[in-house]
Amino acid sequence: MARPKPARPTGNHLLDRLPDAELGKLLADAVVVSFAARDEVDGLRWEEQPVYFPTSGVYSLLLPMKDGNPVEVAVVDSEGMLGIPLVLGMDENPVRAVAQVTGECIRVPPDRFLAVVREGGVLDGLVRRFLAVSWQAANQTIACNLRHTVKERVCRWVLSVHDRSTADEFDITQEVLSGMVGASRPKVSVVAGELQAAGYIRYQRGRVKVLDRAGLEGTSCECYRVLRKAYDFLTS
Repeated sequence: MARPKPARPTGNHLLDRLPDAELGKLLADAVVVSFAARDEVDGLRWEEQPVYFPTSGVYSLLLPMKDGNPVEVAVVDSEGMLGIPLVLGMDENPVRAVAQVTGECIRVPPDRFLAVVREGGVLDGLVRRFLAVSWQAANQTIACNLRHTVKERVCRWVLSVHDRSTADEFDITQEVLSGMVGASRPKVSVVAGELQAAGYIRYQRGRVKVLDRAGLEGTSCECYRVLRKAYDFLTS
């Protein structure tokens, strides 16, 4: 259910860096919407795509595949936004956005968003920085899926979500996790068991709890650290 936009601070990194006048103009027609875990963020594939600024929760961008198993291409939280294809002038969005951790977003109509961006103010610069970081993250994810083991990729994914979550525990089924890291469900099941046996996580009934971050970081590939550095650049 949608409700009126929040008072400042909004909880979104991009929005909270805007001057008051620019923020007020951007949010004139905005509403807050809530998403439970595994909800799809509505409207992002329409021709008239709204823009979402997460204030809480974690959202995966999933690329549909012919076999029915989507592959994760990006993770977005309150440091960013959902709606890059609109910025790039695309008529439709090739990916789906699904909430991995329950949260809220501020939804801005596309016309309002584009009008503020085209004024060339602070929002324009912040969106450009976000696009640059998103491009780097997408390239790094491609390289990771090609070069690194399933165990390394699972550790990277768990750490990335843990960084963006407000808790040590979050929901993720093996079926969904297999799509997140581009691996088969049986292989992900084996890896999850190995990480649990090592004491790094507890994984029961589709719920992951991080027990040993240092262990996960030591097992993850270099991509986690590269992506973390890009994430820190976005918030600097």
